[in-house]
Amino acid sequence: MPEADLVIVGCGPVGAMAALRARQHGLSVIALDRESEVYPWPRAVSMDDEIQRLFATAGLLDGLRSCSSPFGGAEFLDHQGHRAIGIELPVGFVGPNGHPPVVAFDQPAVERMLREAAIGAGADLRFGADVAALDGNKLTLSDGATITGRWVLGSDGARSTVRRQLGIELENQGFDEDWVVVDTTLLDPDLSLSSLVTQYCDPDRIVTYIPGHGTHRRWEFQFREGETRAEMASPERIAELLGPWGSPHQLQVDRIAVYRFHAVVAERFRVGDVFLAGDAGHQMPPFNGQGMCSGMRDVENLIWKLAAVAAGHADERLLDTYHDERRRHVAGQVEHAVDAGRLINAIAEGGADSFEAGYGGGREFPHLETGLRCGNHRLTGHPFPQPLLEDGGFDRQLGDGIALVTTVSTDISADLMDRWAAIGARRVDTRPDLFPNLVGDGTVVVVRPDRYIAAVTRDLVSTSAEFAELGLAVA
Repeated sequence: MPEADLVIVGCGPVGAMAALRARQHGLSVIALDRESEVYPWPRAVSMDDEIQRLFATAGLLDGLRSCSSPFGGAEFLDHQGHRAIGIELPVGFVGPNGHPPVVAFDQPAVERMLREAAIGAGADLRFGADVAALDGNKLTLSDGATITGRWVLGSDGARSTVRRQLGIELENQGFDEDWVVVDTTLLDPDLSLSSLVTQYCDPDRIVTYIPGHGTHRRWEFQFREGETRAEMASPERIAELLGPWGSPHQLQVDRIAVYRFHAVVAERFRVGDVFLAGDAGHQMPPFNGQGMCSGMRDVENLIWKLAAVAAGHADERLLDTYHDERRRHVAGQVEHAVDAGRLINAIAEGGADSFEAGYGGGREFPHLETGLRCGNHRLTGHPFPQPLLEDGGFDRQLGDGIALVTTVSTDISADLMDRWAAIGARRVDTRPDLFPNLVGDGTVVVVRPDRYIAAVTRDLVSTSAEFAELGLAVA
């Protein structure tokens, strides 16, 4: 018999969020991590508004705000220091998800907060537990102990044991580069540094600068031809690289890490009762700050579906949509990150003609193109917008399950509403002016628990039948 509904392998920020959200959706959880402590230095440093919204949904917004700060904007500079493309954000600006477009955050603090919240919610987190083998949904640890879950989630990083045990290959999009990442603490508050994330597109040395939360400042330096990992990581070279921005008396070097950025996506995100999320399923260059964010989207997409199946609100067909939705979505994000990297190189070479991959560019952010969605409304598959109201964000009205957002005058038969209510859905009547061109008399917007729009329909009977074909028990 399974010892838990969900066994999670890897308890970094993605795995810890999965554990917390699974408990909040009523699933029993065992989460394993080979390390005993949170890694003390940040790896991810930025978070977009959709993931901030997830933290708010999980009840962690105040904690997140205490260890994060909004970015002022971002820019690409050419070799002469002229802005090729960029955007500056006014203080207090929020995006359509109801939060600042991007914030810098302290990953160790956020990771500890997530673990504590998951434990407080009743998740069984076990540290120093190394998974040696996987047979279906049965895991064998390095000490010989075994654990069985109804489902297993591999969120165990780029070298994922779960992925390797499943024999899942990574498909490479062909953009591998060596960079050295330098995390520093700002010692001199009078040191003049940009408040914007900056891509220095200089042919002599391409550099990314990120003003982190508090006194954290990060630089990422691209290798030049012939440079070795050992020389680039030496203290002497790091001091030389940081020289144009500050001296050792002004910038304390905390961490030096040499990375080879990859652009890969797993060929499958599901094998039977086992799923992949985060770096176990995809890795991308960091230029758009979407690595950890993509992993968070993975687990929020998956967990509500597992909970729906566990509660009898859906059948196994719903779980098939996880791979369909997330793989296509994240492949688009990887492609965008690759194009942003190529844009940096092109500006440095003086030959960039298109800036759609850069900040403020015209490319649409990836959305759900398949899976649990129906209809051809232009916002289907996009996150449902969240206007800010006097008593808080609109999400508090949506609740934890599926929401049918409409107006008070829209007629939904009692029988049809009962069928939706039986799978945990609620009706939310609102004002059309809050959602122009989306909510209107006679229109029902079906919003999933992960806040994505599943349908915009004037015929909820037919839409319900379509969702029943995808596994929801609303027939």
